[in-house]
Amino acid sequence: MASILPYSLVLVIFGISCCQCQSVAYNTAEEVLPPVYLGNVAKDSNLSSTIDPSILANIKFSFLSVGSDSDNSDLFQINENTGDLETKSKLDREALCPFQKLCVLPLRIGANSGTFFRTINVNISISDRNDNSPLFPMNSTSLSIPEDANINSTFPLSSALDKDMGENNSLKTYVLEPPSDTFGLLLGRKIDETLEVNLVLTQKLDREKVRSYRVYLVAKDGGLPQRSSTMTINVAVQDINDNKPRFSYSQYNVTIQEDITVGTTIMKVSASDDDDGQNGVVEYQFSSTPNGESQKLFSINNNTGEVKVIQQLTFTSGEPHRIVVSAIDHGFPALSSQAFINIHVVDVNNHAPEININLLSGGKVSESSNKGTVIAYVAVVDRDTGKNGQVKCKIIHPKFQLHVLSNTEYKVVVSDELDREENIEYIVKVYCEDDGIPKQNKSKSFIVQVLDTNDNEPKFDRDLYNATITENKAPGQMITKVTASDSDQENNAEVHYAIEPNFRSKFEVDSSTGIIRAKVEFDREQESSITFKVYAADNGTPVPLTATATVKLNIEDDNDEFPTFNKSSYNFQVMENKNADFVVGTVLATDKDIGSNAAIVYTLPFSYQNAPFSINPSTGEIKTNRRLDREAKPSYTLSVMATDRGVSPKNSSCTVTVTVLDENDEYPHIRFPNRGNESIKVPHTTLPNSIVTQVEAYDKDEGENGTLRYSIVKRDDDNLFYIDAKTGQIYLSRKIESFDIKEFSLFIDVSDQGAVPLKTGVEVRLFVEYHAIPTVAEQKIGQNVLIAITIACVTIVLSLAILVTIFLIKRVDNNKRKRLPNVESIDQHEFQLPDTVQYNSKKSCLTRENSHKTYLTDNNNLTSHEVKKVSFSSDDQQDSGIFMIGRDVGPNGIVSTNQHIYANHHQSPYNSQPEDTPPPRPRREKKPSDLHQEEVNRMASINFHQKLINNYNKPLVYHPEENRHFLSLKKPGVEDTNSDGSGEDWGYSGIKRRDLHSLLEMDLRIWCIIEKLRQTRVQWSPCQAGTDGQREATQWVLRYFRYCSFNSTAIKNHRT
Repeated sequence: MASILPYSLVLVIFGISCCQCQSVAYNTAEEVLPPVYLGNVAKDSNLSSTIDPSILANIKFSFLSVGSDSDNSDLFQINENTGDLETKSKLDREALCPFQKLCVLPLRIGANSGTFFRTINVNISISDRNDNSPLFPMNSTSLSIPEDANINSTFPLSSALDKDMGENNSLKTYVLEPPSDTFGLLLGRKIDETLEVNLVLTQKLDREKVRSYRVYLVAKDGGLPQRSSTMTINVAVQDINDNKPRFSYSQYNVTIQEDITVGTTIMKVSASDDDDGQNGVVEYQFSSTPNGESQKLFSINNNTGEVKVIQQLTFTSGEPHRIVVSAIDHGFPALSSQAFINIHVVDVNNHAPEININLLSGGKVSESSNKGTVIAYVAVVDRDTGKNGQVKCKIIHPKFQLHVLSNTEYKVVVSDELDREENIEYIVKVYCEDDGIPKQNKSKSFIVQVLDTNDNEPKFDRDLYNATITENKAPGQMITKVTASDSDQENNAEVHYAIEPNFRSKFEVDSSTGIIRAKVEFDREQESSITFKVYAADNGTPVPLTATATVKLNIEDDNDEFPTFNKSSYNFQVMENKNADFVVGTVLATDKDIGSNAAIVYTLPFSYQNAPFSINPSTGEIKTNRRLDREAKPSYTLSVMATDRGVSPKNSSCTVTVTVLDENDEYPHIRFPNRGNESIKVPHTTLPNSIVTQVEAYDKDEGENGTLRYSIVKRDDDNLFYIDAKTGQIYLSRKIESFDIKEFSLFIDVSDQGAVPLKTGVEVRLFVEYHAIPTVAEQKIGQNVLIAITIACVTIVLSLAILVTIFLIKRVDNNKRKRLPNVESIDQHEFQLPDTVQYNSKKSCLTRENSHKTYLTDNNNLTSHEVKKVSFSSDDQQDSGIFMIGRDVGPNGIVSTNQHIYANHHQSPYNSQPEDTPPPRPRREKKPSDLHQEEVNRMASINFHQKLINNYNKPLVYHPEENRHFLSLKKPGVEDTNSDGSGEDWGYSGIKRRDLHSLLEMDLRIWCIIEKLRQTRVQWSPCQAGTDGQREATQWVLRYFRYCSFNSTAIKNHRT
């Protein structure tokens, strides 16, 4: 209701006496379980102090109905004898006084005793409780905002309604949760006192970047606890409506009669909008207001603005129907404006009187009641006004009369003696009629029962009950049992038990037995004891009597709380190499339980038993149990467990990270050079500032403790080398001179950069050695490479040809052996070189010295002075060499040789000339290109043959088992330490016996190839037979090939 209906004073007429009605006011809160004691009407209205005590003792109190919409007697109950007023049901302020700031419920109470009767006006104010959340008309709404909208543009949003009307319980504010960078809120008050909320654009929109937004509007009230509700706002950014609709008038007034026909159009509102298109189309609607009752009576056409009656009207005195109408255009966003519509309703005589009869004592009266005993209160209401609302009432009955109390109030009294044996009950009819034209009337009957009394209240066996319960027990646990007795009899002696309303959510009592049980689990940490009251009431009539006792419940502790660390994780640091028992840090946990349930023990789990830490079980102090080495492990992660000492222990854990800080305790370690690998060779051709080598080292420490520097602390190189202090690279500082070609020693210190540096030393031995420079002109290097490739290819081709030749010769020899009778004897002897063969570069092929000598004798023996000599030299005599082999057969068949390889023929101890040397061939005229080519061939031949001679520098050993004599090359002063049959290295230099023939064969083959290259225009020289020496050389080659074919097993392991 928009306002509070005034309540007038009522004059109560008791026979010949009259006194003014008393008014009493009470306060109570809504949503409290009944019964709630409000007060004593007799005491609070001063009734007990203004009337005679004898009358007061017999006064009966009851509710009186006045026939108005404000009849609230069904919500309360009053003790008929004492006048104690209580709530009968739970009060819902929002249902009783919707959207009213003040909620006052009027009651009319009658007090009568025989001929005494008085009315008492009681006004009960219901205080608001924050039990309703603000509610939006919808869960979500959508907005479309053009992307060119200006900053601080506003967009109206639907408001929320809060049924609570307390000072702080109603809607207070709106917020966006979470806060938005793009949108804000603008709040304001409308003319209907509701809170207007608008969405505010706080930054420019860019549809190309963000197409839509979703924000949440939260409406909050001011109560404690605060209540709220949320509406989702979906904002679509579109690719604009700048004029609000304008009403023709800010207020519209219209007057109509209350009996107007439903559906009649009573007025039309109009608004215009200067915008075009949909932005100028106006739609009308009633605005949502806290007082929405008027909107239920009228409707508005959304398009035309016509207002119609949709329900039958009833005249009510006071303010007219006030409705807020909104005009909203169809723009995006929509703009709106508001106006008031005041609708005045004129009364007509269209209501008959309404009769409300309130039976005192439930319509029951004792048959011994005196005349004038009041049995009922009658109130009549006519909703019309003026004469149309003036009413007169009467009763036509021999036993009862109707006495006037006021223009609209009457009392029904006994007018004659009652006889229950005659009539158990009477039907009484009240007739009322108004003064309107035409007159309206109504009648109503009630029944009066004639009765043929409860004066003892129940008593508990004690006033205080003490009980205990352990927390966390399941609901239904018995707490205690209360017992009360009543001295009355029958129904008046039957006792029922109840818990005081504020504790009925936690406890329940069996109304018959008095057993009290818990309805919830208790938490000692929240409350350790609870004190409440229990009531005992009898079944007496007309009003039951009650008694009260107190129950005190103590809640015992249960181990239900886990220890809680003050941190979820701890980070400690400790320096490495600290002694054991060094304190790292302390962890702390607490437990909300009490006693032993709150005593905490700290432990490390079993998986950390090998960790270098221990923990004090009482204090949580963590210590080391041995020295820590950061280089071995830089950090540790532990789990510390806190366990209480309860019967069922509970525990929790936290993570502890211990970081080991570095200390400079590691010496630098040197990877290179190391023992057995400290020598480095440096060619004398190395250029200055070239890297010679590098000292490689590392340090297990970190930071400056692990940063290394290199320095030379001792040297004998006359500053020929220097070292990079950071990298350890050793450089050549200047050009190497001839006197620098020797060994040097550098002593290097490698130190770290710790506060107290640690260092490690190493010796580096550098060998400066001479490297020969090639004689071939530098500009001809490319040509020599080409020649070398050619030589390799020709060598391969000729080697294949020689192998084919050997195979063919071997086949011929095999055929000859079949025809010759002495083949077997030849195969049984060793082939030997008895004489000296000299090779001279000036001759075209092999020449024979001492040609009169026999090559193969019957006994296969040579005289001791016979020597085979091979010499070589170039055409220009710039370089020559002699390959000398002297044979001396010693004891046990071992051939003792003295042989040397000399760089030129002047150094040879054997320099005899051949006896029969044919004259040299006349030399042809050579072109410069031929000379150049010969010089290249000569140098390649000498280089290749020099390597061959080096490979031949091996000892020769005779093997007695095969009874053969072999020629071997041996280094002077070297002796053979291997057995003859070992199969391993044979002789002093490691030549294997089975490879000797292969080496000799390779020597002849390669010699022929070299000769072929040197004399490019001469065919294979040993194969020519132009001279005796050439023929003899050819015989030597053939014999050797034949020998090899007879001894094929000797070259079986030939190495290519």
